[in-house]
Amino acid sequence: MASRAVKRVDVDAVLLAEARDAMKTSAGAADAEIVERALLAYLGRRALDVSQAISELSEEEALRVANDELHAMRRERRSAA
Repeated sequence: MASRAVKRVDVDAVLLAEARDAMKTSAGAADAEIVERALLAYLGRRALDVSQAISELSEEEALRVANDELHAMRRERRSAA
């Protein structure tokens, strides 16, 4: 992650320990890294929820598109190797 100005925030120790455990991070990971990873995960899920809410695809159509893209990526990898 790019270096930015650091802000100090107090986080409950139990909450931080639960986040560390949920993300299966090493005990040596800095608290700031744990908080940053948790925020990124939350924001990623939120973006996915928003995109799904505004999508006009049915669940079946979305799965078909996802599978088509997965197969295209695999074909591209094989041809590049």
